[in-house]
Amino acid sequence: MHLVRTVLAAVLCSLGAAACAASPPRPSAPLVAPAVQEPAPVSLREQAFGAENQGRFSEAAEAFLKLVKQEPGRAEWVVAAGRCLGRSGRFRDAIDLLDQARETFPGVIEVPAMLARTYLLKSEMDRGALDPRQLRLDAAALAEGVLAIDPNPEDSRLVLAQARYMLGEWEEAVRQAEEAAKRAPDRAGAHVLLGRIALDRYRDLLATHAAGNLTPQAEADLVAAIDTQRKLAKASFARAAKLDPSRAHPHVMLAQIDLLEHHDDEARAHLQDALATDPDAAIDHSLFDRTLAWQDRAKAYADVLARYRATPGAKPAKGATLRWYEGRALYAGEQWALARTAFEEALQQNAEATNSHYYAAMCAFQLGLHDDAENHAAAYAATGANAFAEVVRNLPGDTRGQVGSILKFLADRAFQKGRIDHSRDLNHVLAYLLDSADAWNNRALLCRDTGKFPEALDAYERALKKEPDSPQLLNDCAVILHYHLKSAENLAKARTMYERAIQLAEKQLANTTIPAELRERTQQALTDARANLAELSK
Repeated sequence: MHLVRTVLAAVLCSLGAAACAASPPRPSAPLVAPAVQEPAPVSLREQAFGAENQGRFSEAAEAFLKLVKQEPGRAEWVVAAGRCLGRSGRFRDAIDLLDQARETFPGVIEVPAMLARTYLLKSEMDRGALDPRQLRLDAAALAEGVLAIDPNPEDSRLVLAQARYMLGEWEEAVRQAEEAAKRAPDRAGAHVLLGRIALDRYRDLLATHAAGNLTPQAEADLVAAIDTQRKLAKASFARAAKLDPSRAHPHVMLAQIDLLEHHDDEARAHLQDALATDPDAAIDHSLFDRTLAWQDRAKAYADVLARYRATPGAKPAKGATLRWYEGRALYAGEQWALARTAFEEALQQNAEATNSHYYAAMCAFQLGLHDDAENHAAAYAATGANAFAEVVRNLPGDTRGQVGSILKFLADRAFQKGRIDHSRDLNHVLAYLLDSADAWNNRALLCRDTGKFPEALDAYERALKKEPDSPQLLNDCAVILHYHLKSAENLAKARTMYERAIQLAEKQLANTTIPAELRERTQQALTDARANLAELSK
């Protein structure tokens, strides 16, 4: 399913205005009802198309729906709303809107065309769809209906081809894709689909060849068929890349073909072309890790970044992705100063690249810059302590222990320096890593001291799951409920906790063999719980 979904996205995004551009699709039939309509407010149109251009499809859909209400006689707003509803995953809303619009605008073929596309997207992307096959059949039927009226719309032709492809009717899919390429020779979408079909056939034929048990003649025929599909896939994706230089997908597909042929150098070159087009393209970066030394890897990413920055409309935030990968290569080579600069630049260019804080912190620590290391580590912890902990958990054993020790050092140092908020957030990471009563208790105390009472309650409750019979934890947790998060329900819970703390403390103190230090802590918990219960009872 993943491979096919990738294809549809690439195919549809190659369609230009009809699928992804910032202006309404060009009509094959008039989109405006005979009645004269006042133009919608420019600001709302700009809001709708602007949100769509930036990939905020749900927001764009809401804006287009407002335009539908303001100008109910204009079908293009309905089509645009359906398009954005579908792209945001709101398939049911899109289908209901477009299905109703078929009656409202019976002569506007863009409506059934968009409905066909929505059915197809739902069949691919909605995992809860009960009958994906029927959705594809419906998409094909609608697209055929559009093409019966007007054989030229490339979007509908490709939806039909894609639907037939997903239904296993590959010959018909090829026929429709070739017809689309013939009618729109300067568009990339049909070539992407033709390449995808050829690549799938190529893979299937390779699997058959690998299985063996062939006669000499059958093997010769199979080798010839393999070569035919390989050449067709390459030619199709190369043509798509030439026709639409703004798309990374054809380069990624060309790299996949090279990998099947074990041509690593050529595959890397295609992936670099993809990244120079779109640094956020979904590629397998591990190919660079496996086949290049860190120096060559760093140079490769630096070269791609220079290429990307030279393209018109290059975005700093996207360039930050390549700077991050360059930094990671430098980090692997223990070039701490250069790597730190790369990660900090990535953060400057894209504040959402928060993982850069982790690497910058480790680089700064290696350089002896403990304040910088603390700042970066605490900043990363504040964005998501469990995500930070997961990064550490996934490290190799020895490295995992080293990083854990570094975080403990930075957390203790921050506390000693009076930066309690940093210590609190770093101890949150440690609590997830250690997952012990003591670690969660430390987190709770620091949250309490910095006025983060809901967070303190959460930490105490996690600690109590580890040591449910601790009088001290019961008392301290009850204090949060009693004094800082007062409500009738919380006060009732606090009373129960105080009473249980007293009961457990008395039972434990009756044991004359408990260690002196534990006895002292238990006695203090008993004293505190009794005093707090008395205060609560007033």
